[in-house]
Amino acid sequence: MPNDEALDYGVLCCRWKYVQYKGVAGKKGYCGTIMKLRQQETDPSKGIADAALVFWWRALEATGKGPSTMPSGISVDLTSETDEEPSTTRLDRSANRCPQSRSKEQAVPKDEQTVLKNALGNKVVRQRKRSRTEASGETEFLPSLTPRKVRNSLMEKFIASSMAVKFEALLAEPRTHFDFLAGSGGATTGAEEAGSVITFLLDKSLNACNSLRLAFPRAHILHKILGHFLSNDRFYEVATAHISYPCKTYSPAHTAEVGTCKYDYENEDTACSVNDIVRKTRAKIVTFEQTDGMVRYEKNKHVWRRLLRDITLAEYSVRWRVMDATEHGNPSTRNRLIILTSCPGHPLPDFPPPRPGPKNTIRKTLDKVGPVRDIEEHMQRHSIKDEPSYDDNLTLAYTIVCKSSKGDLHPSGKRSFNMQELAMLAGFPRRRKFAPACMTALREMFGNAVPVGLAKDLYKMVHKGLDDGEAEMGRWLVGVGALTNEDVKRVMRKKEPEMIDLSMEAEPRWKKKLRATQTTRFDDGEVIMIDDEDVIMIDDEDVIMIDD
Repeated sequence: MPNDEALDYGVLCCRWKYVQYKGVAGKKGYCGTIMKLRQQETDPSKGIADAALVFWWRALEATGKGPSTMPSGISVDLTSETDEEPSTTRLDRSANRCPQSRSKEQAVPKDEQTVLKNALGNKVVRQRKRSRTEASGETEFLPSLTPRKVRNSLMEKFIASSMAVKFEALLAEPRTHFDFLAGSGGATTGAEEAGSVITFLLDKSLNACNSLRLAFPRAHILHKILGHFLSNDRFYEVATAHISYPCKTYSPAHTAEVGTCKYDYENEDTACSVNDIVRKTRAKIVTFEQTDGMVRYEKNKHVWRRLLRDITLAEYSVRWRVMDATEHGNPSTRNRLIILTSCPGHPLPDFPPPRPGPKNTIRKTLDKVGPVRDIEEHMQRHSIKDEPSYDDNLTLAYTIVCKSSKGDLHPSGKRSFNMQELAMLAGFPRRRKFAPACMTALREMFGNAVPVGLAKDLYKMVHKGLDDGEAEMGRWLVGVGALTNEDVKRVMRKKEPEMIDLSMEAEPRWKKKLRATQTTRFDDGEVIMIDDEDVIMIDDEDVIMIDD
């Protein structure tokens, strides 16, 4: 259509909305949103159900071909002035067929011949003849009274049940997670604490992969370069994914021009893999973490714009904000650019609010380290220093970086933090294990780590977004007749954890009797060995039993 005709007769469509929040004193803030319009925001009869888009996206093959059964109303005629019923899909046509009916045909059907193989591998030819009757010049198939009718009925029931199972799976997908460029696993640890099932972890560093194997023994650890991983044809469908692109090139500590350092161009090229990653994972929600220097400094704006373009070209909605990790339990200062994205039709989660109460401090964190004898040998390493002491009842003012810096100083001033202390100041819990490595490699992992508290709070909101998306999917499946309300409720009940109330008032029909069980007390008076498996509570003095 020529430009003039397009201006006069073209249909103007709005599919996206962009929101930019202002910063201090009217300056442009580092928080914004680019979202696809939701169905309730579109004109009547011109929108597509959000859950239908999620179904379309999750079932879409990487080649770009749609699923065999497209949801009803997946395409909308924007030029039509009247509201018309959506065209019937193949699913609707197959559902409307009556299995017992037989259409009349003028042509006489030919006999069918099928070549099969038996269990020994020999060919078996099965021939089936069609019966017919002629009346008034028409040829009509006789209603089949043979076992073939039974087979067809069973097949149709099997197809219907398998489709129902497929639809129910959309409501109860496991919260599987893929962490790209996982490093030491800060984001992965936070996601696991929020309820994600860690499934795949990828990093090119051998030291990082060794630590990830210790921390996540059930996950698949992929020791690969991202480019090599994306070049294969395997698919890794998950519910959520996290991407932490290399940040050194865009960090405030990177004062040289881009391209002067060894890995600058490689890091820029790595940041262009959004489309390939979402094609492999089909994740409903993808999170990103990056240094705030990507949006603060003009020299990095071209990379930031390209990242937004790649995300929106993948049809993902995006929301970003610079967040302070100390507001989410981190004891050291760390400002990170957090990006939330969601696939077509899926609700876009909000950012987590700051945690209430006072911020975490150096003293509180070091008190959790425990005695030195309980720390692994490679985590006890530190360097000797001679600096003035300082107050440790504060948040660490410096960001933990990949190398020894001003922030790497124990409150005594006589040494640096050992590796265990440094890991906990970076946000890792005490229980996290790290594989043996040199101090340089460990510092690099901790300096690049996503604060665990921030990742945990973030993924709590991500799971809330997944819950909202599954609720929308349930309403849509009921609306199109794929499932019933009872089916949806049954699936949702299976997802809920079983809660058992052990209070005395909860079950008055119980006959409760207290008695002491046989115990053995050792000489130190601190350890008690219980010989009865039915103990539910242990006090310092007594052991209390409840019998049915």
